Amino acid sequence: MWHKTSKLFIRMAAGTAVLLVVVSTYLIHKGHETVSRLVHPETIPASTAVYSRWMDLNTRESCSRERILAWLQRLGYERMTGDPVKPGQYRDGLFGLTAFVRSFRYPDQEYPAQILELHFSNQRLDGITATAGHAKLEEWRLEPVLLAEWDSGVKTARVQVRISELPPYVPRAILAMEDKRFFQHGAFDPIGIARAFWVDVRHAQLRQGASTISQQLARSIFLDVHRTWRRKVLEAALAMYLEIRFSKPQLLEMYINQVYWGQDGPQTLLGIESAAESLFGKPARLLTVAESAVLAGMLQSPRRYSPRNASAVSAERKKIVLGLMRDQQYITEDQYAAAMAEPLHLAPVGKSNEAAYFLAMLRDALGERYELTALLNGGWKIFTTLDPLLQHLAVQSLKPPAGQAALVTLDPKTGAIRSWVGGTNFQTNPFDHAIDAKRQPGSSFKPFVALAALESRKVTTATLLDDKPLTLKGIQGSWTPQNYDRKYRGKVSVWDSVVYSLNVPMVRLAMLTGLPSIVEAARRAGIESPLREDLSLALGSSEVSLVELTGAYGVFASEGKRLRPYSIQSVLDQNGTVLEDARLLPETAFAPELVYLVTQMLEAVLQVGTGKASQSFGLMIPAAGKTGTSENFQDAWFVGYTTRLLCGVWVGYDTPKSLGHSAAGIALPIWSAFMKEAANLDLPEQFEAPNTLVWKTIDPASGLLAKTGCPQRRKAAFLAGTEPVQDCHLHPGGLTGLFQRWRAKT
Repeated sequence: MWHKTSKLFIRMAAGTAVLLVVVSTYLIHKGHETVSRLVHPETIPASTAVYSRWMDLNTRESCSRERILAWLQRLGYERMTGDPVKPGQYRDGLFGLTAFVRSFRYPDQEYPAQILELHFSNQRLDGITATAGHAKLEEWRLEPVLLAEWDSGVKTARVQVRISELPPYVPRAILAMEDKRFFQHGAFDPIGIARAFWVDVRHAQLRQGASTISQQLARSIFLDVHRTWRRKVLEAALAMYLEIRFSKPQLLEMYINQVYWGQDGPQTLLGIESAAESLFGKPARLLTVAESAVLAGMLQSPRRYSPRNASAVSAERKKIVLGLMRDQQYITEDQYAAAMAEPLHLAPVGKSNEAAYFLAMLRDALGERYELTALLNGGWKIFTTLDPLLQHLAVQSLKPPAGQAALVTLDPKTGAIRSWVGGTNFQTNPFDHAIDAKRQPGSSFKPFVALAALESRKVTTATLLDDKPLTLKGIQGSWTPQNYDRKYRGKVSVWDSVVYSLNVPMVRLAMLTGLPSIVEAARRAGIESPLREDLSLALGSSEVSLVELTGAYGVFASEGKRLRPYSIQSVLDQNGTVLEDARLLPETAFAPELVYLVTQMLEAVLQVGTGKASQSFGLMIPAAGKTGTSENFQDAWFVGYTTRLLCGVWVGYDTPKSLGHSAAGIALPIWSAFMKEAANLDLPEQFEAPNTLVWKTIDPASGLLAKTGCPQRRKAAFLAGTEPVQDCHLHPGGLTGLFQRWRAKT
């Protein structure tokens, strides 16, 4: 037994020795660079450039003259009265555009500077000629717009804060929250690891994590970009290296000057000096106890715990930090009481980047795959899917009369995110309502009920449903759904139930279809949030995010294909190596003829239904969509689409409160204003019906084939085999019916 144990010990020791040799060799190789970056942060490499999408010029996409002109102006091209003579100039002539386009290296190839003549027909691009050699081109590109340059806040962080210059409670607030045993342990804290494991198992209190400040510091400066086990091993070794190389006060000082504190518009906040200036408008040496606690409480998630984001959540975090500081005897009871009572005075906010919410979302998404150091200091190029023209329109359109609002648009062919606004002002409220807020979508969920019902072939759009009082009994008591106007109409069709958003017949349709089929249809469309397993689901009682619901509407906008919203086109490192490249191909989820039936009903919503007010806002393009209002008017939605663009709008408050308006009165105007302007850039076409559908003229009152005497007639589409074969039994046919209808009209 002893012999086996000794052999195992020898093997473990040998393995550890080999690991130490390998790690030491690596650290000696990297040591100079690491120390240089710690002691001299101004030596950090180039910032990362974040670009919008580029604009493809080709005759197949029918680019509008207005879009091309707007793009050139957005890029800062100079308008000339004569011919352009250098890159960055253009002339808008009577017979076309002449542009001296700049050179640009794209992920796949470099495009040289070139003089192009752009020819138009009916304001649509129909020819491209390169003046050099008079060559006819099939396509070209206009360079993307620079959205932001990510860096480590070098301009601010060059003023390195010394711990000796700070009030003692400033670093102590950070220690209390991040690593209270920092001066007692080495690179790792076994007690902290055990405690974090126990808390995680029990879920009985706030989890503080097990990473020491040395580990976090190693993570913040590590140069390997990917989150892999190899990196974790080397990171741990680097933490030990730092503990040997530097004293504890030095490590704490480095950490305070390196740690990430979120974003202030385009400026990345690294280090306590930049965070103190951004939030409180003062240097770190003048921070109060309460302000220090707020900053320490933000470290775990700067965007979530920022006092500008959610004051109540930030106040709770401050209370936690102050309590830890008091319990660890970093502050006295009197200091605790004074800090708890101290009101916060935040610094005035400046004008935020139009793409601020998008950039924050993008940074979070990339941060799950790459290290922050690489994102900020790697000199990368990130090409996104954002359309700068649509983004500008989205920001200008998103002005709700009350509450907060969010707007997201997608390319209905690919799922590429074209605009993203998560709130009315990123600086004052950086909480992203487009992705982080989950609310009840109300009637905007009804198209998925109709989709599942039609797919079951149990009903058609002409099937009649009972619109009369209905009471359902369940475990939690009885439920009586009501129509919006509290009226009942007797018999109504599936068509009218969707177009006029009638609740009672939609619940009956859900009963006929079955909840499992509805849930399954919503899942296939892309809704991943938990869905209620009761009939209130038919009226949109399950919370979803705006981007989730908008993406799910993609099955209607893309002829049955499931869209997966994505924001990144390509990521290139400083050497031009492609780290990732978007190749997301939508998957077919539903038959094209099936989703077209829903699109027909959603077109009627805007023509005669709950969204008809869009016409009074000047929207006169082929479009489809659906209103959604949650209970007590707490949330207002409109999600709709054209052949060129899919757009969702949400309006509401951060805490439950009535808007005092339905979706038609508060979300629809925003959606209509945006889509109207977007159509000027990209004119949509009519929705095309699949040729596999069967068309019949029906009597809406009976849902059967119309006779000559039917006063109302509608041409309706049906899935093959579901079309009505019987004549209307409510009205006469032949000459009698014709005469009766003529007499009714006269």
